[in-house]
Amino acid sequence: MSTIATYYWPGQTQFGYGAVQLVGAEAKTLGARRKVFVVTDEGIVAAGLLQPVLASLTAAGLAAEVFDQIPTNPTTTAVDTAAAQLRESGAELIVALGGGSPIDAGKALRTLAGGPPEAKIAEYALMLGDEVRPLPTVPQMPPMIAIPTTAGTGAEVTPWGVITDEARKLKMGFGGPATIPTVALVDPGMTLTLPPRLTAATGMDALTHLIEAYVSTNMAPIALDALILDGIGRIGRFLRLAVAQPAHRQAREEMMLASMLGGIAISSRWLGAAHSLAHQLSGVAHLHHGLACAMVLPTIMKFNLPGALERYARVAQALAPTSQVGSVRHEAERAVMAVRDLMIDVNLPLRLRDVGVTEAMIPELADNAILDLNWTTNPRAITRDQMAALFQETY
Repeated sequence: MSTIATYYWPGQTQFGYGAVQLVGAEAKTLGARRKVFVVTDEGIVAAGLLQPVLASLTAAGLAAEVFDQIPTNPTTTAVDTAAAQLRESGAELIVALGGGSPIDAGKALRTLAGGPPEAKIAEYALMLGDEVRPLPTVPQMPPMIAIPTTAGTGAEVTPWGVITDEARKLKMGFGGPATIPTVALVDPGMTLTLPPRLTAATGMDALTHLIEAYVSTNMAPIALDALILDGIGRIGRFLRLAVAQPAHRQAREEMMLASMLGGIAISSRWLGAAHSLAHQLSGVAHLHHGLACAMVLPTIMKFNLPGALERYARVAQALAPTSQVGSVRHEAERAVMAVRDLMIDVNLPLRLRDVGVTEAMIPELADNAILDLNWTTNPRAITRDQMAALFQETY
């Protein structure tokens, strides 16, 4: 009997320059009549990216209540606090504006708004297994509009979010098909002011999504292969340019598209051990998620080679095409070097010791990483001790 493939496609998506201006009209279409709740962070407000959102909502006759206290890695405390404010506001719809952190927070707020008032977001953590609190249904949750301001996570088109438990320094995934944003407004113009360092880190996050999805053991949605390789190729051609020339409109558009493709890819194919390791670098050492992904990606790819030689060989051709094609083994190894070369070109560090991680953190990093379920679809089986060795190798 053949395997039945499941595809999780995004909700309605508007892509292109100027898409942010549609937020007011889309909110009205989704049933908002009086007030919406905007969740974002202070950096987005300082960059002036909240203004076009508020202008569009005002033009549509809608008031907005803004919560801008989402940290770089959203925490259970911040989400639970925002949920209480959301309930008191009487808002009919959520607008999540920002990178993956505010959008993940928006998904968490939707979840809490649709569940019982006493629920906490930690109760929805997927790692709880049979003890996890069931997700509300779509009709129980308020609609959500996601507006990304980085080309990295693809969170605007994925069904999950990640929230950090501060006490345990542990990142916890939550969500399911019901939490895919109702509408995504993907406007490359929102990334034109993104600084080079963040452009590089978020771009490498998108690349990690695409590569991990491509080599995932969850191969049943095979029709995604061409889409994934297309996204990898776009990053190979345009990330350097977006970093070197931040106002380059085509580069920004191509990177935003690659990021969205990465989100679609991981929604159906899942991820791998790179994310199991990267999540802990954010939870324990407070690294930016994209930077954490970038730093462990070459190490994980090298470790994974025996489990996905042919697929990594295709990654090499997508990311750094050449007419001088070597053996499958050579091409797979070239994929690892192509990722490292890209990191060097966009001026990202390669060693954990250079970003504040200490050797003393490695045992805790490994202990937490094995609890992170992303490694379960890694192309090579991995243990807690191997994770510790990979952290040490990257150190």
